Amino acid sequence: MKDDNGPFAAEMPAARPIRFDRSKCIGCHACLEACQADVFVPGEKRGPGQPPVALFPGECWYCGACVMECPSKGAIALVHPLINQAHWVEKKKLTGG
Repeated sequence: MKDDNGPFAAEMPAARPIRFDRSKCIGCHACLEACQADVFVPGEKRGPGQPPVALFPGECWYCGACVMECPSKGAIALVHPLINQAHWVEKKKLTGG
């Protein structure tokens, strides 16, 4: 398959801020109702292992409302962009005190 987008086409993958674990999803679509940015749309099927479709992932605000409303722990996770990921270091470790 020929890549018509030039040499840098593979460097920037599509935004995928929302990850579903289908083995834990109960298909209740509580995340769809909780999303303030309307990132999700209902899928064709509803039931266990059938999460809604993240049709507009680039619109995600990373607020976590979908994760907090999900009744099935671990079924949905947010993957923040690298620039938003913080690595915390306690001041004591930096100053030695």
